[in-house]
Amino acid sequence: MADTITQERRVQSRSIIESLIDSRTDTLAQYKDVMSYKPFEMNDTLKEVLEDFCESMVDYSAKAHFNLYNYLENNTERRQSVIKIADSIYPELVDNTQQILDFHDKYNSDVNTLDCEKLEEYLNSVGEILADRINLEDDVISALLYVDGA
Repeated sequence: MADTITQERRVQSRSIIESLIDSRTDTLAQYKDVMSYKPFEMNDTLKEVLEDFCESMVDYSAKAHFNLYNYLENNTERRQSVIKIADSIYPELVDNTQQILDFHDKYNSDVNTLDCEKLEEYLNSVGEILADRINLEDDVISALLYVDGA
């Protein structure tokens, strides 16, 4: 019985991880798409691509909070090593999420008033933010996928 419950939790955690990675992959593809419009000149196509990227980025960051961390916080995860890593990373993840939301608020609002000259600088910055986020999440994912004794 205990083995069945453990296996069910592992299946659930793998499903959450796969969903997070799918969302991450989509966001990175959209980031690449936005960057392909350099040099930036605001037009309807760039506006649409930028809006899609902003939405994807927010959805992706929400998956970590509302799926992965809810899973860990609801006592579903019993391994203390996983909880310890997740707890140590969480403050950085919250800060990272705030930076993503700040970018979203700036570039998903009135795109007609955006400064295209600064867009590349901001996109480079958000690229670094995403890279940091991936590293943080990968630490938690690695801990989740590690099976004691295996």
